Amino acid sequence: MTADDKIALMFNALAHPRRAKIFRLLVDDSRNGQTYAALRAATGLSNAVLIHHVRVMEASGLIRRKRRGPEVSYLLESAEFCRTIALAHTMAVDARLHPKAA
Repeated sequence: MTADDKIALMFNALAHPRRAKIFRLLVDDSRNGQTYAALRAATGLSNAVLIHHVRVMEASGLIRRKRRGPEVSYLLESAEFCRTIALAHTMAVDARLHPKAA
């Protein structure tokens, strides 16, 4: 997967307001994550909708699933996210400092 692919996947994963809310909930407890039940209660989403959104976020590498006994928890993959955001930031700064002639 290219750097461009990673940026596109992660930004796409955060491009939906419901996924942004899930992201915020996972940031609030980044060490332990949130159980599926806690995410469902906090978002008010149906099972099908929540599953869709967490799958998009998992596929992007933004979050990961962890089984704890009978429960499933979701945790933020903050290191991967920070690397991707840092890359996007570097690209934007380089573009600002070294604009290409049209």
